[in-house]
Amino acid sequence: MNIEVSDLDVTLTENFINFCCDELNVFPSLITVEGWDNKFNDGATGLCYEVNFKDEYLIMVSKEGRNVTEIYDTIAHEMIHVKQFMKNNLTKRLEEYRPVYKERWWEIEAKENSFDLVKKYVDILMNVD
Repeated sequence: MNIEVSDLDVTLTENFINFCCDELNVFPSLITVEGWDNKFNDGATGLCYEVNFKDEYLIMVSKEGRNVTEIYDTIAHEMIHVKQFMKNNLTKRLEEYRPVYKERWWEIEAKENSFDLVKKYVDILMNVD
């Protein structure tokens, strides 16, 4: 698995992505993570795209006015979407069904579980000798 990082701490981001992949049991061929200095037009703090229907994913995260915990919570949220693309055929489901944002099962799952990934990662870091 290759990880490409731009405009974020490379070591922290690579280690966190590897942790998320292990926890979610997904191992795509490529994950690109880009930090953005500005907010996205639609108010989102992060975006995840499946690239060319391959085993490659692009995660973009807004850094503007956000602390490191918020940024990595967003990355965890988007990594849950990577899992959904890989294990739940999210691309096909997006084509078939698009309820309002708050009713989307993929957003509910990502929102409910992203902070737990961050907390578990921080707990591991804090217990390292």
